[in-house]
Amino acid sequence: MTSRTEGGVVRPHGVAIPTRTYRVVTRTGLAVNGVLHVLLGVIALSIPIAVLITPDSERVGALRAVAANPGGAVLFWVIAIGYVILGAWMLAAPFLERHRDLPPRDRAVRIGRGVAYLLLGVSSGSIAATGRSNPQEEPGALAASVVQLPLGPVVLIIIALLTLTVATYFGLKGWRRGFLDDIRLPAKSSGRRPMLLAGRVAYLGKAVALGVLGVLTLGAAFVPAGPAGVDGLLAALALSPAGPLLLAVVGLGLIAHGFYTAARARLARL
Repeated sequence: MTSRTEGGVVRPHGVAIPTRTYRVVTRTGLAVNGVLHVLLGVIALSIPIAVLITPDSERVGALRAVAANPGGAVLFWVIAIGYVILGAWMLAAPFLERHRDLPPRDRAVRIGRGVAYLLLGVSSGSIAATGRSNPQEEPGALAASVVQLPLGPVVLIIIALLTLTVATYFGLKGWRRGFLDDIRLPAKSSGRRPMLLAGRVAYLGKAVALGVLGVLTLGAAFVPAGPAGVDGLLAALALSPAGPLLLAVVGLGLIAHGFYTAARARLARL
């Protein structure tokens, strides 16, 4: 598809979509992402209890232990469907007409986020299916499979460093209040301060959650993690003395980010 400029030059552009439809879809996506973060936070909070009541939880894995309990598989299926939808939207968004002038870097970031969402969706669906059917089966976790490859530990190290880099980005964005570029603050002063506080807590909470995941992935590259891979290390963390407290911080941080993202659906700059 092409469009003709005033000078008669023909240039390509993406698929046209009405402004109102685009805004509705984008705000809906933010709201869905917020709900998914809340559900992930609930899962993080439930991990310590799930691993305690699951035999041999370090081999089974923390997330599969959650999925094996009533309601756990439903949570993971909802998360899987939500992230597949978000991933498809993120992959399509850079090719819309309104995004035709995006810098290559921003376009690549959006596509990368779309791929990441799709991978999260596939992983969540796999956990829901295997955890609920027979949690005692060999997990065949991705991290455990990757680490057995010739360059497996290197791949896990790269993934861990990327995750830690993103965690640092979220932390700095929250601390420096960079999220103000993405939202329109309420006109009344009574609503501005709570939103500023909520944004800072949300981004710092997301940074902590990603930081824990990055450290666990890095640990899986160097420490024999068993068949459950990173999920087994997560179970071991939950069983450690400080594990429940750390997972509570992670869970509350994800929930805070979820509520903020849902609120951003209304206040986002579009």
